[in-house]
Amino acid sequence: MVHWLQYDGITCKPENCDKQLNELQRYLRAYHKAKAEGYLKTTGDMFAKIVRLECDQTYNELDLDCNSMFDKSLKRYSRKPINIEYSEKLTKTINAI
Repeated sequence: MVHWLQYDGITCKPENCDKQLNELQRYLRAYHKAKAEGYLKTTGDMFAKIVRLECDQTYNELDLDCNSMFDKSLKRYSRKPINIEYSEKLTKTINAI
């Protein structure tokens, strides 16, 4: 399954952005078969970071905090966001576990 997730963003407090990144890295440590790629927005919220997460879990099984009201909650998209471009630097940051 492929999941499109967002962390950071213009309205995100720096400490919450760190929590979101840590949550992603925790997931990648726990699920070694999962793969993550980082993308940056080219329009709109230029601070938002998009992650393409490929794993064996469906949305209902996903062991990540998505779309809740908690600080470390990631935003999950139902499909690939538009206006994004691959970022090798961001991919390395996400996968630095």
